[in-house]
Amino acid sequence: MRYLENAFKFTLNNFLLAIPLLISMAIPSLIIKIGTAGFTAKLAQKYTEIFMSVLRGEYLDISANFFDELISMPMIICVTIGGFLLLLFSILIYPATYGLINKKYETGNATLSDFTQCMSKYIGRYIQFGLLSIAISIGLVLVLVILVVIASVIAALVSTIAGILLMLLFYFAFIVGNIALGIYMILWFPAVCVEDSGIIEGLKNSFKTVNGSFWPILGITILISLGGGIAGSILGIFPFVGVVISSVISRLANFVLIVYYFEIYRAKTGRFYSADNFQQINNPIE
Repeated sequence: MRYLENAFKFTLNNFLLAIPLLISMAIPSLIIKIGTAGFTAKLAQKYTEIFMSVLRGEYLDISANFFDELISMPMIICVTIGGFLLLLFSILIYPATYGLINKKYETGNATLSDFTQCMSKYIGRYIQFGLLSIAISIGLVLVLVILVVIASVIAALVSTIAGILLMLLFYFAFIVGNIALGIYMILWFPAVCVEDSGIIEGLKNSFKTVNGSFWPILGITILISLGGGIAGSILGIFPFVGVVISSVISRLANFVLIVYYFEIYRAKTGRFYSADNFQQINNPIE
């Protein structure tokens, strides 16, 4: 847990480095929330009417254009703008955030004035990282489709029960495989930043570094993600402003995880793991 503790300390001591990420992700969330506010209210009203009619034993005709009646042009515009800004800010802000964190570790000094420099240094590789991640995801989906087709053929030609069981096995293996692959790839971009390497080399370094530390990384990732999600959901109940609070909390948890991944990678590759104290560590990951 030492690396997680260091990640929290880093975040507290260098909170300003997280500000661009927190603000940029909150803006699209707020725009989308404003656009979908009417849709959410109308949808809740519709489901309430359906529920009450069921309790009264009445039949309520649900038309095929059930959702068409709830969707409006302002909602479509807000969701489109919010989604575009979310994508744009992610492409711009995340590489800069990774760069600022890495600069703090490498030099002991990083401020928001370094934002543009860090963004320009890593944005190209971050785009490559994103595109290759998408390609890998598409490949995994294609593998699942092929396996499902095989199970369907077996169900049709050999045994229905065997086909269904095989299909369930394939789905389970797909989920487990995705989780495992995701953890082995989780140090990918931190490795790129620390080593100042290419994308492929960073991917190889991530696999090598995660090896032997899979379960601690998985556990901490789940812990922080769930904690951020639960806290964001609880504090996000307030109208409009709640979505901003929820977004800020979830992105703050994301920032802590990014720092945690830097801690792990630097420690396991023999570098100074504490950005503030510059302490050397050679102990195995906890």
